[in-house]
Amino acid sequence: MPMLPRSQAAYSPPDQPGDGVASGASPADRLTARIQELEAELRELQHRAKNSLQLVISLLKLQAGRIRDPDARAAYEQTMVRIEALAILYRQLHESGAGTHVDLGRYVTALCEAVREGTPGALSRVPVTVDSDPIQIGLYEAMPLGLIIAELVTSCLHHAFPDDGWIRITVRQQGDSGRARLTVEDNGRALPAGFDTTAEDGLMLAEALAGQLGDTLSTDSDAAGTTASVSFPV
Repeated sequence: MPMLPRSQAAYSPPDQPGDGVASGASPADRLTARIQELEAELRELQHRAKNSLQLVISLLKLQAGRIRDPDARAAYEQTMVRIEALAILYRQLHESGAGTHVDLGRYVTALCEAVREGTPGALSRVPVTVDSDPIQIGLYEAMPLGLIIAELVTSCLHHAFPDDGWIRITVRQQGDSGRARLTVEDNGRALPAGFDTTAEDGLMLAEALAGQLGDTLSTDSDAAGTTASVSFPV
């Protein structure tokens, strides 16, 4: 009888669903191994996303000194804020090893600090406080919510603040509804009468992102300051 070539004789089909699972493993063991493989792949994708966003930030910062036009400078700064909001999210996902969820209070605190530090001049000293219920939020809810927070805090910081200006952010669970509410308050000047949020690019974006979360952006402004809020699924 003719002998099989060595490569054929040595071949055996790989175990499914993963090559690292012994052929005699139980279905439960195979499922567990496959879940571990997928989790490892997810962590690797998150790590790459984090590094890619950080690279984009570094490249943009190289061009910062060449921007002379005030409008271009404002657009650049807002773009940096938006990219930083996503970079912080992916960094915390990677650090926590929690897969697709982050601690919302920790994320909002880091995001607000980044927005404040990225604001030029005396406005960067306006205190921003965060008070959040203990909430774990999924990646696909955290992304639009983080961008909304970045837009609202940026808008607050560009108000004319008094010497004792402040910004407060609260996040509260709404009973057993499966939703929570984000509220951003400041004691800056009131919005002009008849102010249209769609007239400002950042607030128009926040409105659109609120729709992704199944709500509308609510704003109220008077002599005591401005309040904006939106609910989101948790």
